[in-house]
Amino acid sequence: MILRRPYAFLIKHFKIIHIIMFLLLGYTTYRANNIVSFFKDYIGNSRTEILPKYYNFGLVYFFIILFIISSVAILYLMKYKKKPRLIYIISIAAGIISFILFIYLGSTVYSLTTTSVTGRVLRLYRDISRINYYMLFILCIPYIVRGLGFDIKKFNFNKDLMELNISEEDSAEIEVNVDLTPDGIKRRGRKYLRELSYYYHEYKLFINIILIVVGIFIIMAFPFNMLVINRSLTEGETLITRDYNMIVEDSYISTRKRTSMDNTYVILKVKIKGKAKKYTINLDSLVLNANKNSYKPSLKYYNYFTDIGYGYKKTYLITDNYKEYLLIYNINNKDAKRLYLHNLDNDRKVRLKPETIS
Repeated sequence: MILRRPYAFLIKHFKIIHIIMFLLLGYTTYRANNIVSFFKDYIGNSRTEILPKYYNFGLVYFFIILFIISSVAILYLMKYKKKPRLIYIISIAAGIISFILFIYLGSTVYSLTTTSVTGRVLRLYRDISRINYYMLFILCIPYIVRGLGFDIKKFNFNKDLMELNISEEDSAEIEVNVDLTPDGIKRRGRKYLRELSYYYHEYKLFINIILIVVGIFIIMAFPFNMLVINRSLTEGETLITRDYNMIVEDSYISTRKRTSMDNTYVILKVKIKGKAKKYTINLDSLVLNANKNSYKPSLKYYNYFTDIGYGYKKTYLITDNYKEYLLIYNINNKDAKRLYLHNLDNDRKVRLKPETIS
């Protein structure tokens, strides 16, 4: 296969390439700032409208990928011409980190369409979004500088650009042999590993810092989200949604007035406080997970347990304080273990430890 070296093209269009990369970064930075603004508004007003622009980042992902590819191309040019290339290594690392952060923040914002989180967690999201924004904003500076053709430090970047020295070699045709044999693949693999090793030893301190930052983010953010934000609650803890708060005070198992030898009742005593006026709960969203089977609450058994409390009948929730209700589930005897109340609206679960009553 005959290919032409791209170095001459990259040198001739060095400025315009950097301007394009700046525009890619500029749009990405603008969208990052949107997320920061969203969290600032949402912290002050939980009823802030969650628009698709706050979590739909298809174009942003495309722009970041283009930016990373362009950075890799310029990095190879600078390496070929033996010019400083640290800024492009930083750009590639920052692009990858930002790509991960956009995925994480986008999924986080989208989850707020069905659930609510505490103010402390919202402030954590806001701080992560600020890190993404500031990183992109700072990265814009060297690209607009190089795109305009001057260097803040030397004020003579045009001279540096001339010193890249376009030669015939830079656009010469070269023959590329694509060796797909096992030995050829192994040779190329060893070659790439050697080059990565050289890069690592040359920029060991910087790469270690990037790896530590990414590692801390992965260790803190994802387990924190799984084990703290979206963990299973226990009885007595508050299950928070956008439209109401619910606390499971007690849970019971009873065979009172059962219809057969195979069924039993699970009774939940809950406290609920609304956040929106004239809001009623969709009972089908409050599912009881029992031994891998699911059950929905039933209104027709409320009269069996009036000594415990009164069942919820889709009445409007009051917003000034909590009010007690019962939720009753008719389940199979064999499923009366590993019980969870599963709120389908925000995918949160409350682990139940029911007391047996007559």
